[in-house]
Amino acid sequence: MKDFKTFVGIDVSKDTLAFSIYDGKEHITKEIKYTKAVITKELIKPFKDKKDLVLFVMEATGIYHNKLANLLYKEGLAVSVVNPFAIKSYAKSRLKRVKTDKSDSKLISEFAYIFSRDLTLYKPKDKEQKEIDDILKSIDDINLINTTLTNQIKALKEQDRYSKDIVKLKEELLKKNNQVKERLKKLLDKKLKDSFVKEYKLLKAIPGVGLMVSGSIISIFNSFKEFDSAKRACSFVGIAPAPYESGSSVKRRGSISKRGNPLIRKILYMATLSAIKHNKTVKEFYERLLQKGKTKMVALIAAMNKLLRIIFAVVKHKREFCENYVRA
Repeated sequence: MKDFKTFVGIDVSKDTLAFSIYDGKEHITKEIKYTKAVITKELIKPFKDKKDLVLFVMEATGIYHNKLANLLYKEGLAVSVVNPFAIKSYAKSRLKRVKTDKSDSKLISEFAYIFSRDLTLYKPKDKEQKEIDDILKSIDDINLINTTLTNQIKALKEQDRYSKDIVKLKEELLKKNNQVKERLKKLLDKKLKDSFVKEYKLLKAIPGVGLMVSGSIISIFNSFKEFDSAKRACSFVGIAPAPYESGSSVKRRGSISKRGNPLIRKILYMATLSAIKHNKTVKEFYERLLQKGKTKMVALIAAMNKLLRIIFAVVKHKREFCENYVRA
Protein backbone atom coordinates (compact mmCIF):
# COMPACT_ATOMS: atom_id res chain seq x y z
CA MET A 1 0.00 0.00 0.00
CA LYS A 2 1.26 3.48 -0.91
CA ASP A 3 1.99 6.16 1.67
CA PHE A 4 -1.18 8.24 1.28
CA LYS A 5 -1.53 11.72 2.78
CA THR A 6 -5.24 12.34 2.35
CA PHE A 7 -8.11 9.98 3.11
CA VAL A 8 -11.61 10.40 1.73
CA GLY A 9 -14.18 8.40 3.67
CA ILE A 10 -17.43 7.98 1.74
CA ASP A 11 -20.78 6.90 3.14
CA VAL A 12 -22.78 5.54 0.19
CA SER A 13 -26.57 5.47 -0.06
CA LYS A 14 -28.96 5.10 -2.96
CA ASP A 15 -29.28 8.78 -3.95
CA THR A 16 -26.56 10.62 -2.01
CA LEU A 17 -22.93 10.41 -0.98
CA ALA A 18 -21.60 11.91 2.25
CA PHE A 19 -17.82 12.20 2.27
CA SER A 20 -15.14 13.44 4.61
CA ILE A 21 -11.68 14.55 3.50
CA TYR A 22 -9.22 13.87 6.34
CA ASP A 23 -5.48 14.53 6.64
CA GLY A 24 -5.04 13.21 10.15
CA LYS A 25 -5.83 16.56 11.74
CA GLU A 26 -9.11 17.95 10.46
CA HIS A 27 -12.17 16.95 8.45
CA ILE A 28 -13.83 18.63 5.50
CA THR A 29 -17.28 17.10 5.08
CA LYS A 30 -19.83 17.39 2.31
CA GLU A 31 -22.95 15.68 1.00
CA ILE A 32 -23.62 15.40 -2.74
CA LYS A 33 -26.04 13.74 -5.14
CA TYR A 34 -25.11 10.29 -6.36
CA THR A 35 -24.76 11.11 -10.06
CA LYS A 36 -21.79 10.73 -12.37
CA ALA A 37 -21.68 14.44 -13.20
CA VAL A 38 -21.64 15.53 -9.56
CA ILE A 39 -19.12 12.85 -8.55
CA THR A 40 -16.82 13.94 -11.38
CA LYS A 41 -17.02 17.57 -10.27
CA GLU A 42 -16.83 17.09 -6.49
CA LEU A 43 -14.71 13.94 -6.03
CA ILE A 44 -12.68 13.21 -9.14
CA LYS A 45 -11.49 16.59 -10.52
CA PRO A 46 -10.26 17.99 -7.17
CA PHE A 47 -7.95 15.00 -6.67
CA LYS A 48 -6.99 14.15 -10.23
CA ASP A 49 -3.60 15.88 -10.04
CA LYS A 50 -2.64 14.32 -6.70
CA LYS A 51 -4.15 10.89 -7.11
CA ASP A 52 -1.04 9.11 -5.80
CA LEU A 53 -1.52 10.79 -2.42
CA VAL A 54 -5.25 10.21 -1.94
CA LEU A 55 -7.09 7.08 -0.84
CA PHE A 56 -10.87 6.78 -1.22
CA VAL A 57 -12.49 4.38 1.23
CA MET A 58 -16.07 3.12 1.43
CA GLU A 59 -17.98 0.25 2.98
CA ALA A 60 -19.15 -2.72 0.94
CA THR A 61 -22.86 -1.94 0.51
CA GLY A 62 -23.78 -4.19 -2.39
CA ILE A 63 -25.10 -2.53 -5.52
CA TYR A 64 -24.66 1.04 -4.25
CA HIS A 65 -20.90 1.03 -3.67
CA ASN A 66 -19.99 -0.92 -6.83
CA LYS A 67 -20.84 1.85 -9.27
CA LEU A 68 -18.86 4.45 -7.33
CA ALA A 69 -15.84 2.19 -6.77
CA ASN A 70 -15.69 1.32 -10.46
CA LEU A 71 -16.01 4.96 -11.50
CA LEU A 72 -13.15 6.08 -9.23
CA TYR A 73 -11.02 3.11 -10.30
CA LYS A 74 -11.47 3.92 -14.00
CA GLU A 75 -10.21 7.44 -13.30
CA GLY A 76 -6.99 6.00 -11.88
CA LEU A 77 -7.79 6.85 -8.25
CA ALA A 78 -6.88 4.56 -5.35
CA VAL A 79 -9.95 2.95 -3.82
CA SER A 80 -10.44 0.53 -0.95
CA VAL A 81 -13.75 -1.20 -0.18
CA VAL A 82 -13.90 -2.45 3.41
CA ASN A 83 -16.11 -4.81 5.34
CA PRO A 84 -18.83 -2.84 7.25
CA PHE A 85 -18.10 -5.05 10.24
CA ALA A 86 -14.55 -3.62 10.44
CA ILE A 87 -15.93 -0.07 10.51
CA LYS A 88 -18.50 -1.01 13.13
CA SER A 89 -15.82 -2.61 15.31
CA TYR A 90 -13.69 0.52 15.00
CA ALA A 91 -16.66 2.72 15.92
CA LYS A 92 -17.33 0.56 18.94
CA SER A 93 -13.73 0.88 20.05
CA ARG A 94 -14.06 4.66 19.78
CA LEU A 95 -17.45 4.59 21.57
CA LYS A 96 -19.06 6.47 18.68
CA ARG A 97 -22.78 6.75 19.30
CA VAL A 98 -23.90 9.43 16.82
CA LYS A 99 -25.42 7.88 13.68
CA THR A 100 -25.58 10.24 10.71
CA ASP A 101 -24.16 9.99 7.19
CA LYS A 102 -21.61 12.74 7.84
CA SER A 103 -20.45 11.15 11.10
CA ASP A 104 -20.15 7.82 9.26
CA SER A 105 -18.00 9.37 6.54
CA LYS A 106 -15.74 10.89 9.22
CA LEU A 107 -15.46 7.52 10.89
CA ILE A 108 -14.54 5.82 7.62
CA SER A 109 -11.86 8.41 6.81
CA GLU A 110 -10.37 8.08 10.33
CA PHE A 111 -10.41 4.29 9.98
CA ALA A 112 -8.62 4.63 6.63
CA TYR A 113 -6.01 6.98 8.14
CA ILE A 114 -5.20 4.53 10.96
CA PHE A 115 -5.36 1.25 9.03
CA SER A 116 -4.30 2.37 5.54
CA ARG A 117 -1.32 0.00 5.42
CA ASP A 118 -3.59 -2.96 6.15
CA LEU A 119 -6.17 -2.15 3.49
CA THR A 120 -6.36 -3.75 0.05
CA LEU A 121 -6.78 -1.62 -3.05
CA TYR A 122 -9.98 -2.25 -4.96
CA LYS A 123 -9.91 -3.95 -8.33
CA PRO A 124 -13.12 -4.64 -10.30
CA LYS A 125 -14.12 -8.23 -10.83
CA ASP A 126 -13.23 -9.74 -14.17
CA LYS A 127 -15.92 -10.51 -16.72
CA GLU A 128 -16.38 -14.15 -15.67
CA GLN A 129 -16.76 -13.31 -11.98
CA LYS A 130 -19.23 -10.53 -12.74
CA GLU A 131 -21.33 -12.94 -14.81
CA ILE A 132 -21.27 -15.50 -12.00
CA ASP A 133 -22.35 -12.75 -9.59
CA ASP A 134 -25.29 -11.89 -11.84
CA ILE A 135 -26.34 -15.54 -12.14
CA LEU A 136 -26.25 -16.03 -8.36
CA LYS A 137 -28.37 -12.94 -7.80
CA SER A 138 -30.80 -13.97 -10.54
CA ILE A 139 -31.29 -17.39 -8.94
CA ASP A 140 -31.83 -15.73 -5.58
CA ASP A 141 -34.40 -13.37 -7.13
CA ILE A 142 -36.30 -16.33 -8.58
CA ASN A 143 -36.25 -18.07 -5.20
CA LEU A 144 -37.78 -15.00 -3.55
CA ILE A 145 -40.48 -14.75 -6.24
CA ASN A 146 -41.22 -18.47 -5.94
CA THR A 147 -41.61 -18.20 -2.17
CA THR A 148 -44.16 -15.42 -2.66
CA LEU A 149 -46.01 -17.41 -5.34
CA THR A 150 -46.07 -20.56 -3.20
CA ASN A 151 -47.49 -18.64 -0.24
CA GLN A 152 -50.10 -17.00 -2.46
CA ILE A 153 -51.22 -20.35 -3.91
CA LYS A 154 -51.44 -21.86 -0.43
CA ALA A 155 -53.46 -18.87 0.85
CA LEU A 156 -55.87 -19.07 -2.09
CA LYS A 157 -56.44 -22.80 -1.63
CA GLU A 158 -57.25 -22.29 2.05
CA GLN A 159 -60.19 -20.03 1.18
CA ASP A 160 -63.72 -21.45 1.06
CA ARG A 161 -64.05 -20.27 -2.52
CA TYR A 162 -61.17 -19.51 -4.81
CA SER A 163 -60.51 -19.15 -8.50
CA LYS A 164 -58.97 -22.32 -9.86
CA ASP A 165 -57.93 -20.39 -12.98
CA ILE A 166 -55.83 -17.98 -10.90
CA VAL A 167 -54.24 -20.83 -8.98
CA LYS A 168 -53.46 -22.61 -12.24
CA LEU A 169 -51.82 -19.51 -13.73
CA LYS A 170 -49.70 -18.99 -10.61
CA GLU A 171 -48.66 -22.65 -10.67
CA GLU A 172 -47.70 -22.31 -14.35
CA LEU A 173 -45.59 -19.26 -13.49
CA LEU A 174 -43.95 -21.19 -10.65
CA LYS A 175 -43.12 -24.01 -13.06
CA LYS A 176 -41.64 -21.61 -15.64
CA ASN A 177 -39.56 -19.92 -12.96
CA ASN A 178 -38.14 -23.27 -11.89
CA GLN A 179 -37.29 -24.08 -15.51
CA VAL A 180 -35.43 -20.77 -15.85
CA LYS A 181 -33.65 -21.42 -12.54
CA GLU A 182 -32.41 -24.81 -13.81
CA ARG A 183 -31.11 -23.16 -16.98
CA LEU A 184 -29.28 -20.58 -14.88
CA LYS A 185 -27.73 -23.34 -12.77
CA LYS A 186 -26.51 -25.14 -15.89
CA LEU A 187 -25.02 -21.87 -17.13
CA LEU A 188 -23.32 -21.32 -13.77
CA ASP A 189 -21.89 -24.85 -13.81
CA LYS A 190 -20.51 -24.31 -17.32
CA LYS A 191 -18.86 -21.00 -16.44
CA LEU A 192 -17.23 -22.48 -13.35
CA LYS A 193 -15.95 -25.46 -15.33
CA ASP A 194 -14.69 -23.29 -18.18
CA SER A 195 -12.97 -20.52 -16.19
CA PHE A 196 -12.24 -21.81 -12.68
CA VAL A 197 -11.43 -25.51 -13.14
CA LYS A 198 -9.06 -26.03 -10.18
CA GLU A 199 -11.05 -24.00 -7.64
CA TYR A 200 -14.32 -25.62 -8.67
CA LYS A 201 -12.84 -29.12 -8.40
CA LEU A 202 -11.50 -28.42 -4.90
CA LEU A 203 -14.81 -26.95 -3.75
CA LYS A 204 -17.00 -29.73 -5.12
CA ALA A 205 -14.93 -32.30 -3.21
CA ILE A 206 -16.08 -30.82 0.11
CA PRO A 207 -19.27 -32.61 1.30
CA GLY A 208 -22.10 -30.10 1.58
CA VAL A 209 -20.55 -27.66 -0.88
CA GLY A 210 -22.46 -27.51 -4.13
CA LEU A 211 -22.91 -25.29 -7.13
CA MET A 212 -24.22 -22.16 -5.39
CA VAL A 213 -21.56 -22.13 -2.66
CA SER A 214 -18.82 -22.76 -5.23
CA GLY A 215 -20.03 -19.83 -7.31
CA SER A 216 -20.19 -17.61 -4.23
CA ILE A 217 -16.68 -18.46 -3.06
CA ILE A 218 -15.18 -17.87 -6.51
CA SER A 219 -17.13 -14.69 -7.27
CA ILE A 220 -18.26 -12.93 -4.08
CA PHE A 221 -15.21 -13.98 -2.07
CA ASN A 222 -12.87 -13.86 -5.09
CA SER A 223 -11.43 -17.19 -3.86
CA PHE A 224 -10.38 -15.43 -0.60
CA LYS A 225 -7.62 -13.45 -2.33
CA GLU A 226 -8.37 -10.36 -0.23
CA PHE A 227 -8.82 -12.30 3.03
CA ASP A 228 -5.81 -13.13 5.19
CA SER A 229 -7.73 -15.26 7.69
CA ALA A 230 -10.84 -17.42 7.98
CA LYS A 231 -11.97 -15.18 10.83
CA ARG A 232 -12.21 -12.20 8.49
CA ALA A 233 -14.10 -14.29 5.97
CA CYS A 234 -16.62 -15.27 8.67
CA SER A 235 -17.01 -11.62 9.68
CA PHE A 236 -17.65 -10.70 6.05
CA VAL A 237 -20.55 -13.16 6.01
CA GLY A 238 -21.79 -12.10 9.45
CA ILE A 239 -21.22 -15.40 11.27
CA ALA A 240 -18.46 -14.48 13.69
CA PRO A 241 -18.24 -16.97 16.58
CA ALA A 242 -19.29 -14.60 19.39
CA PRO A 243 -22.93 -15.81 19.57
CA TYR A 244 -22.04 -19.38 20.49
CA GLU A 245 -18.66 -19.30 22.21
CA SER A 246 -19.81 -18.05 25.60
CA GLY A 247 -20.26 -20.86 28.10
CA SER A 248 -22.92 -18.89 29.96
CA SER A 249 -25.07 -18.43 26.88
CA VAL A 250 -26.23 -22.04 26.58
CA LYS A 251 -29.88 -21.15 27.01
CA ARG A 252 -29.73 -18.07 24.85
CA ARG A 253 -31.52 -18.33 21.55
CA GLY A 254 -29.13 -17.98 18.64
CA SER A 255 -29.64 -15.78 15.65
CA ILE A 256 -27.74 -15.09 12.44
CA SER A 257 -26.17 -11.64 12.34
CA LYS A 258 -27.61 -9.11 9.89
CA ARG A 259 -24.09 -7.84 9.28
CA GLY A 260 -22.07 -8.93 6.31
CA ASN A 261 -23.06 -10.09 2.85
CA PRO A 262 -26.67 -11.37 2.94
CA LEU A 263 -26.55 -13.42 -0.27
CA ILE A 264 -23.53 -15.53 0.65
CA ARG A 265 -24.94 -15.90 4.17
CA LYS A 266 -28.19 -17.27 2.75
CA ILE A 267 -26.35 -19.64 0.40
CA LEU A 268 -24.00 -20.81 3.15
CA TYR A 269 -26.95 -21.41 5.48
CA MET A 270 -28.54 -23.82 2.98
CA ALA A 271 -25.18 -25.52 2.41
CA THR A 272 -24.74 -26.02 6.14
CA LEU A 273 -28.11 -27.79 6.38
CA SER A 274 -26.68 -30.27 3.86
CA ALA A 275 -23.26 -30.42 5.55
CA ILE A 276 -24.65 -31.43 8.96
CA LYS A 277 -26.04 -34.51 7.21
CA HIS A 278 -23.29 -35.38 4.74
CA ASN A 279 -20.04 -33.79 5.98
CA LYS A 280 -18.63 -35.92 8.81
CA THR A 281 -16.48 -33.14 10.25
CA VAL A 282 -19.30 -30.59 10.33
CA LYS A 283 -21.89 -33.16 11.43
CA GLU A 284 -19.85 -34.32 14.44
CA PHE A 285 -19.08 -30.72 15.39
CA TYR A 286 -22.79 -29.80 15.20
CA GLU A 287 -23.89 -32.83 17.22
CA ARG A 288 -21.23 -32.16 19.86
CA LEU A 289 -22.64 -28.67 20.42
CA LEU A 290 -26.18 -30.05 20.73
CA GLN A 291 -24.97 -32.56 23.31
CA LYS A 292 -23.47 -29.68 25.30
CA GLY A 293 -26.93 -28.11 25.47
CA LYS A 294 -26.60 -25.50 22.73
CA THR A 295 -29.79 -24.65 20.88
CA LYS A 296 -30.18 -25.86 17.29
CA MET A 297 -29.81 -22.35 15.89
CA VAL A 298 -26.66 -21.62 17.92
CA ALA A 299 -25.20 -24.96 16.82
CA LEU A 300 -26.16 -24.27 13.20
CA ILE A 301 -24.44 -20.87 13.21
CA ALA A 302 -21.35 -22.54 14.66
CA ALA A 303 -21.54 -25.19 11.94
CA MET A 304 -21.75 -22.45 9.28
CA ASN A 305 -18.61 -20.95 10.74
CA LYS A 306 -16.92 -24.37 10.75
CA LEU A 307 -17.88 -25.08 7.15
CA LEU A 308 -16.60 -21.72 5.93
CA ARG A 309 -13.31 -22.27 7.76
CA ILE A 310 -12.93 -25.64 6.02
CA ILE A 311 -13.69 -24.03 2.65
CA PHE A 312 -11.20 -21.25 3.39
CA ALA A 313 -8.44 -23.74 4.25
CA VAL A 314 -9.03 -25.77 1.10
CA VAL A 315 -9.23 -22.83 -1.32
CA LYS A 316 -6.63 -20.56 0.29
CA HIS A 317 -4.00 -23.28 0.58
CA LYS A 318 -5.11 -25.10 -2.60
CA ARG A 319 -5.29 -28.44 -0.81
CA GLU A 320 -7.85 -31.15 -1.30
CA PHE A 321 -10.41 -31.65 1.45
CA CYS A 322 -9.85 -34.44 3.94
CA GLU A 323 -11.88 -35.40 7.02
CA ASN A 324 -11.10 -33.48 10.21
CA TYR A 325 -8.82 -31.04 8.39
CA VAL A 326 -9.06 -28.05 10.73
CA ARG A 327 -6.33 -25.68 9.62
CA ALA A 328 -8.01 -22.36 8.75
